[in-house]
Amino acid sequence: MNVIGHTLCGIMLLANVFVGAGYLFCAYSQYLSPVAFPVFSCAGLFFPVFLLLDFLFLLFWLVVRLKYALIPLVFLLAGWNSLQVYTPFHGRKEPQGEGILKFLTYNVMGMPSEDTDTVNPIVEYIRRTDADVVCLQEYPSYKKEIESQLSFYPYRKVFSTPGWNSMACLSKFPILSVEKIAYESAGNGSFLLRLKMDEDTLVVVCNHLESNKMDTHDKEVYEGILKSPGEENVKSGGKYLLRKLADAAAIRAPQADSVAMAISRNRCPYMLVCGDFNDSPLSYARRVISEGLHDAYVEAGWGPGISYNRNFLFFRIDHMFVGSGFRVLDAEVDNSIDASDHYPLWCTVEKL
Repeated sequence: MNVIGHTLCGIMLLANVFVGAGYLFCAYSQYLSPVAFPVFSCAGLFFPVFLLLDFLFLLFWLVVRLKYALIPLVFLLAGWNSLQVYTPFHGRKEPQGEGILKFLTYNVMGMPSEDTDTVNPIVEYIRRTDADVVCLQEYPSYKKEIESQLSFYPYRKVFSTPGWNSMACLSKFPILSVEKIAYESAGNGSFLLRLKMDEDTLVVVCNHLESNKMDTHDKEVYEGILKSPGEENVKSGGKYLLRKLADAAAIRAPQADSVAMAISRNRCPYMLVCGDFNDSPLSYARRVISEGLHDAYVEAGWGPGISYNRNFLFFRIDHMFVGSGFRVLDAEVDNSIDASDHYPLWCTVEKL
């Protein structure tokens, strides 16, 4: 019995090390280039799975063999920075002065509405939010009634991108200039704006990075895996979907590099960089673009902050960063509105 016990304990230890290694690989996969390692760079998507398994091992050893609980705990702490990025737990900070601003980013999925004779529900949400600057992705520039409904913002700019995925910036501050950030894309884009914020200039970078292009067939494959998680189904379907995600990540990487270069050239204390990155918190694109900036959700958000809400895919793929001239007070992925396949992300900041 003692031999059997030691054998089982050894097997569990090996399994724990394997899970811990997977956890750390997922945590640091954001440092892999998706161009050079397209599949491995997507490992961050599996971070919550290995996090849960490592936590279960921690509970297991606490009950079975206390001294071995140090193993999953060491793995957990080794990936702590990534854990804080993936699911922060921070409360709202109290302002220390004046100059409070609110920023909003929202992929509006064309602003669908069943009743064209009334104000669009997304427009009403934007009105209630009363943000100082709003960045919208998948903005329906072809719906002329939306433009008039958004007239409560004195300054508005619509950006045309290849295909139908237009973008827009709504502002309470005058828009001084707009420039497109050059990179290759079949239907997405990024734009840099300069706004006159009292006596200062606010640089805004609005992004909609390359989509994963999940079509109806892909979603059926994914749902099929969830409904029938047999070995063959998971293996064939999972390999197909991972390859598609990897291909999209490889396209996003140079796009993210171009955005990061534009940010570096125009860096100033007052910056807002946001949008639909189509990538998780532990991704190359999010890491590269956020360098030198403060991630609003990481600094003041609570929980994983799921921003994409369709097809059983639950990830935070919308992000918001601000410059050193702002102190983040609060941030939230707001699931109070379900009019799009994304939830809006907003933050409040204080000028320093």
